[in-house]
Amino acid sequence: MATHRRFMSNKSASNSLTGALCVIGDEILSGKTLDINSFYFAKRCFELGVQVEKIEIVPDQYTSISDSLQRLSLSHDIVFTSGGIGPTHDDITYDAVSRAFGSELAYHEDTLARMRRIMKSRGVVTMPDPKGTAEQIAMARMALFPANAEVVYPCEEYWVPVVSVMGRVHVFPGIPKLFEDLVDAYLPGLVAGLSGETVLAFTRALVGIRQRESAIAPTLDKLQEQYSPMDIKIGSYPDWVPKKQPTPNEALSDWKPTVVVSVVGKDKKQVEACRAEICLLLDGIDLGTNTP
Repeated sequence: MATHRRFMSNKSASNSLTGALCVIGDEILSGKTLDINSFYFAKRCFELGVQVEKIEIVPDQYTSISDSLQRLSLSHDIVFTSGGIGPTHDDITYDAVSRAFGSELAYHEDTLARMRRIMKSRGVVTMPDPKGTAEQIAMARMALFPANAEVVYPCEEYWVPVVSVMGRVHVFPGIPKLFEDLVDAYLPGLVAGLSGETVLAFTRALVGIRQRESAIAPTLDKLQEQYSPMDIKIGSYPDWVPKKQPTPNEALSDWKPTVVVSVVGKDKKQVEACRAEICLLLDGIDLGTNTP
């Protein structure tokens, strides 16, 4: 079981832990690779009651990574990274983290041993060795961590750890399958350890509206003002895809948009009350509630 350090919290006005993600990689910024880790991070944080306030994408540059992590760690309880921890020259996340928080790099012997054991069980012949061949040294780079880091192995089947610095910055791989599995195994315990109390998840209620967004804006403005003291957030999202394609005899003016209104908060009763008012005042359609 992983243990997590306590520190002064940056809880939001709704008494939620705050989270941020730093996505690292030129391949994201160039459009070569679609980033799905930020979606998964935000989704899991929502389910665990963590208010995600910022997601940044930075290139494979020391200064960009270090500056982002220093800034995010000052104003968020939980900062995850994604990417840049492989064996090649452009995998510089661990080094950038070390520079950001004034630490030296050191080989982590437990991780090297774990790598060798798991790789051997999978039939890998070449083993990581900081003093070996060029290939072995490259493999060993994946166990070259900030010397002051806490190293946790959330998933027994993987040698890849979560490397935590300052109790606040947590380094994850960029491969989506690894990222998702490690987040699932690591984040719930981290949240429980930092909150020190029962964690309330967010509830999201959805309402479909058959009016234009501009027509419902005044009503939503009033409802948001009414429910703000209860930490309820109302969002409006137009969907310009019609229910069906127009026939040749139908004018494009009949091609009406659908608006989906979301109501989000931790007080489920208040979320339901707000949703009921929206349905009543705007002739809305209840599209269901998302509560973990």
